[in-house]
Amino acid sequence: MCLFGSVLQTVNTRIITTDEFCFEPHCTCNKKKKSATCTGLDYVPHVPKFVNELELSHNNFSDVNISRWFLSNITKNNIKEFKLIGNSMKEVENDVFIDFISLKSLTISEEKHLNVTSLRNALFFVNTTHLKKIQLYGNCWKLFPFDVFEAISLRKVTSISLEENQLTEFVFPDWYTELKNLKRINLSKNNIIVLILGNNVKLLVEKIDLSRNDIVHIPTFCDKMNKSKVPKLQSLILDGNAIPYLYPNCFKCLPSLQNISLHANRLTVLRNNTFSELPQLKHVYFQFNYQLKTIEPTAFNSTSLISVHFGYNNFRFDKNNNKKARFNAENIFKHSPSLEFLDLTNNYLPSDKTTLGLMFANLEELKYLILQTVGLKKLHPNFFRNLISLEKIILQGNFINSWAPETFDNMRNIKYINLRNNLIHALNKSSLSENILHQLEKLDLAKNPFTCTCDLMWFRNWIRTTKVNLSLDFPRAYTCNFPAEMRGRLVIKYNPTPESCEPTNPFIIIAVILSSFAFMVISVILLAYKCHTYIRNYCYMMRLHRLRKQGYLRLNNSEDFEFHAFVVYCDADREWVHSEFIKRLENERIKLCVHHREFEPGVPITENIDKYMNKSWKVVIIMSNDFARSDWCQWECDYVQERRRRQGKDACVLIMLKAIDAYHMTSGIRSLLHTTPYLRYKKGIGEALFWQAVLNTLRRPLSVPPMAI
Repeated sequence: MCLFGSVLQTVNTRIITTDEFCFEPHCTCNKKKKSATCTGLDYVPHVPKFVNELELSHNNFSDVNISRWFLSNITKNNIKEFKLIGNSMKEVENDVFIDFISLKSLTISEEKHLNVTSLRNALFFVNTTHLKKIQLYGNCWKLFPFDVFEAISLRKVTSISLEENQLTEFVFPDWYTELKNLKRINLSKNNIIVLILGNNVKLLVEKIDLSRNDIVHIPTFCDKMNKSKVPKLQSLILDGNAIPYLYPNCFKCLPSLQNISLHANRLTVLRNNTFSELPQLKHVYFQFNYQLKTIEPTAFNSTSLISVHFGYNNFRFDKNNNKKARFNAENIFKHSPSLEFLDLTNNYLPSDKTTLGLMFANLEELKYLILQTVGLKKLHPNFFRNLISLEKIILQGNFINSWAPETFDNMRNIKYINLRNNLIHALNKSSLSENILHQLEKLDLAKNPFTCTCDLMWFRNWIRTTKVNLSLDFPRAYTCNFPAEMRGRLVIKYNPTPESCEPTNPFIIIAVILSSFAFMVISVILLAYKCHTYIRNYCYMMRLHRLRKQGYLRLNNSEDFEFHAFVVYCDADREWVHSEFIKRLENERIKLCVHHREFEPGVPITENIDKYMNKSWKVVIIMSNDFARSDWCQWECDYVQERRRRQGKDACVLIMLKAIDAYHMTSGIRSLLHTTPYLRYKKGIGEALFWQAVLNTLRRPLSVPPMAI
C-alpha cells in the first residue's frame, strides 16, 4: 500500500509538471538566478526547465539508492551547479553523475554517513569535461582515499575543497601532476598534522589553504634535486596551526609565493632571514601570535616585500626580554626597502624620542602606516621624518594630546590622518602646517575630549569652512568635554562672546595668583596641624610603595608568568574542559596550562606539576565527584592548599562543575571550599554570568596582606 502511494505521488508529480512549475512548499525557485532549492523530501522532484543551479538540502535520502535513475527527474535540466547538503546519504552508485554532462560545480556537504569509496567510484564515471569545482566540506570524514580525484574526467578541475572534515593527514601522490588546471586547494579546518607531497609530484596550484589544522612543521616543498614541487604557488595559508618554530630554509623551493599567512600559531621567535628564500614575496600576514617574544634583526629581510600585517600580537616593542632586547629598532625593517604597508595595531610601542624614528628610518617607500591602539603618549618630530611617501597614517586609540608643529611636515603625499579617540584637547593654527592642510583629503579627530575655550576658536572656525572630510560621524562626534557646563555641546556650535576671549588685565592675574598662594599656604598649615595622623599614614603608604618598587615587596602579576592559570581537572571531565572551558578562555586571550598539552614526556608527573604550577599565575580547580575520587587530583589539591596559604585566596579559582556528594567529600576539598569562594557551573540561564565571573576572577590581581615595615 505504501509503495502504491509513493508511485501514485510520483505519477501525479509528473502529470502536473510544466516548464515553469516549482514544487512548493518543498522547493523555492528563482528564475532570475536560474536556481532552485528543495528540502524535506525523500525523492527528487521535477524542477522548472530554467533551473541550472540546484541544491538538495536536508532531505531524507537515508534509505534510498542514490543512482542515475533516482536523479532522472533533473537530468534534462542542463544542471551546471549541483549541491547535496545534509541529506543523510549513505551510498552513491557509480552512474549517479553520468547524465550531468554540463556540470561545472559539485558540492557535497554535511553527509557524515556517506561512504567515501562509493563517491570515489562515482567520480570515476563523471561524464563531463566541464567540471571545474569540487567542494566536499563539513562531512566529518576521518579517512579520505588518495585516488578520489584520479579520474581522467576530472583533469580540468580548478578548485578542490575538503574544508571542515577530520583528516589527520593528506597525501598528494605523483598523479596529481596530471591535474594541470588545478589552481586552489582548501584543506582548512581539519586535524591535519602532516602534509605529504609525492617524490615526483608537480602541483601547479596557486593557492593552498591549510588554516586551522594541527600542523607543527612547515611541509617540504622541495624534490630530491632541490626544485619546487609547487612552482606556481602564490598563496600559502597556515593560520591557526601549532607551529612553534620556523626552521631555516623552511620556505625554500617556493619561487612564485607572493602571500604567506601565519596568523595565530605558537611562535615565540621570528628568526633571521625567515622569508629571504622567497624571491616574489609581497605580503606577510602575521597576527594573533600572542606567544611571540623575540624578533631577530633580519627577520623581515626581503627586497620584494610590500606589506606586513603584524597587528594583534601584543608584542612588547617597549620592553626587554630578560635584559635582552626583544628586537633591534635600527634593523627590524632596514632590509625591507620596498615596504608600502605596515600594520602594528594592538602591539605596544614606546614613546621615547629614538625608537620609532629608528624603526621607520629606512621606510621611504611606505604609503600606509597603522599604529592603532599601540599605547603612544607622545609624537616626537623624528618619528616620521623619513616617511616621505606616506599617504595614510592611523593613530587611533592612543593617548596623544599634542605634537610639535613639524611632526608631519616631511609627509609630502599625506592624504589621510586619523587621530580619532586620543586625548587631544585643542588644535591651533600651528598644529598642522598650511601645506599639510592643503593636501589633506581626510582628517579624523572624532571622539577626542575637546576643551571649549577661546584656545579652540581657530579649530572651530576651520571645521566650519574646510572641505576636508572630517569623518562620517562629523559633527556629532566632535563635542566639548571641558568645561563641565559645555560638556556634550557640538564644537561646531561653540559660540563664545567676544568679551570672554579678550586678554585679562595682567595685574589682576598677579593679584589672584598671590592671593591663591597665600590661601594655599595657610590651608596647608591648618591641614597639617589637624590631619597629622592621616599624613603619617600617607607617608607610610608612600614608603610601602617605594619598597615595592625596589623589589622588597614583589607583587606578582600575569606578565611575570608564562601562563595565566594552571588547570587541575580529572580525566572524566576532559570533554567539557577542552570543548568549553579552554576554548572560551583562550578566545579571550587567557593562556592556560593544560597537562596533556604542556607536560614534557619522560619527566615524572610530580616534577611536571611542580614546574608548570610555578610557571602559572593562578590555579583553576574544576571539581566533580570524579575529581574527588582521583588520588592525583587530591594530591594536586593539597599542593594548591599550600600555594593558597602563601599567596592568598585570589591565587585559586574554584569551579564546581558537578556537585560533590557527601560520600566522596574529603577533608582537603571541604577545607578548600570553606575557605575559598567558588563558582558553580550550570548550563542555560546564568551561563553567560558564569563565564564573565570566571574571566573577572582570573584577571583580578593578587592581594597583598598587611605587614609592618
